[in-house]
Amino acid sequence: MDKMRKMFGRTTPEEEVKKWTRQLRSEQRKIDMQITRIRREEQKVKMSMKQAAKQNDTVAVKMLAKELVRSRKAVNRMYTAKTQMNSVAMQLQNQLAQAKVAGGLQKSGEIMKEMNALVKVKEVQQTMMEMSKEMAKGGIMEEMMNDTLDAALDDDISDTELEDEVNKVVEEVTQNQMAGAHVGAGKLPQKQQQQVVEEEDDEDEDLMERFNALKS
Repeated sequence: MDKMRKMFGRTTPEEEVKKWTRQLRSEQRKIDMQITRIRREEQKVKMSMKQAAKQNDTVAVKMLAKELVRSRKAVNRMYTAKTQMNSVAMQLQNQLAQAKVAGGLQKSGEIMKEMNALVKVKEVQQTMMEMSKEMAKGGIMEEMMNDTLDAALDDDISDTELEDEVNKVVEEVTQNQMAGAHVGAGKLPQKQQQQVVEEEDDEDEDLMERFNALKS
């Protein structure tokens, strides 16, 4: 016991595992709250899309569909993070059981893999980075390289994938109210097409600011 306390400072591996497990559970609860807020906002976006579709406002429908696609991507990302956190928690318990025989926590490739993935999830990034550093000090995983930490941001959806997803969402939410009309500048009067192209990027940024505010 004294040897194990020396390795972890004033705490034992059991105390460290309990602390990490509590942090993981806390982050999972926060994720659940974020998902609930996003789901509520999605319902509002769907209602706005239906209203815009009735008015044949193709630009508004497209922009709202983009917002919905991005929010769904965020929710899927957070559900995946919850699963990865569960995996880490189970691996920590396995490590703790083995520590009683080995005399201390051993390096775990599975924990390293899951933590590498979690530090790239922006919703839990800061907490996971701090936890990773603690785990590295405790000898349970290797210290992450700087390039891994610097790249700890989610890759955005590609333009092609986004366009495909937007069209699917438009059909789903509007129930083909927009059938026969491509969602975008192409179906607007010719004199308005250039203006839509110029304004679209600014509108995307505004929508992303609104969505990010939901998660803060």
